[in-house]
Amino acid sequence: MIINPEKSIFPLFKGLINSYLQLIWDAEENKIYEDCGVDAYGPNKEFIPLRENIESNLYPNSTITIIAHAD
Repeated sequence: MIINPEKSIFPLFKGLINSYLQLIWDAEENKIYEDCGVDAYGPNKEFIPLRENIESNLYPNSTITIIAHAD
């Protein structure tokens, strides 16, 4: 249990994580954790290099596949 949820990098609402992004993204370093694989494709099936550029645009109908412990 988190003692002070307001100061947590994982904001919780009623004990739930708000976004899957919180599981793969290091907010302090603004990058995807090294042990997570991420494949992102736009609506026209074009590859989006999300790991190389976390600031990439994710367009509506984009597809993101998250692979935990991709080592």
